[in-house]
Amino acid sequence: MTVFTYDDLPDWVAKVDAVMDAVIAQATSDAMASIKIAPGINRGGTRERGVIPRDLGPLAASLQSTLYGSSALSQTGQESFALVAGAMRAGDAAEFSWGGPAAPYAHPVHYGANGLDGTYWIDEMALGWSGFMDGAVAKVRAELE
Repeated sequence: MTVFTYDDLPDWVAKVDAVMDAVIAQATSDAMASIKIAPGINRGGTRERGVIPRDLGPLAASLQSTLYGSSALSQTGQESFALVAGAMRAGDAAEFSWGGPAAPYAHPVHYGANGLDGTYWIDEMALGWSGFMDGAVAKVRAELE
């Protein structure tokens, strides 16, 4: 049987914090990387649920990724989530949004408008969050073994 003393507590806490940081960073990265981009209606595609349609181009690239907490980071661009996810620590808050001046049509594309169905890519990714967490736990556990 392993015996721990009070003197062991700081080391144990540091190890647990590192594992929690790795899990949240991995899950966030996996969730954001899971979002698919496909040709939109203007390019001969369709509106597919969970997919960002690429019609005019700027929508996917309008991703604004912001981290609040252990670090303050903000970056724009299709792959901007990688910096934020890589810097995340357990307890941090991150915000990912699309649109803004680069793609003001993001809201109607996401939720639907003018008789066209929305693609709900944010909602679909969020619905899968528990699966991303489970996958991240498994990856981190495998690295520790």
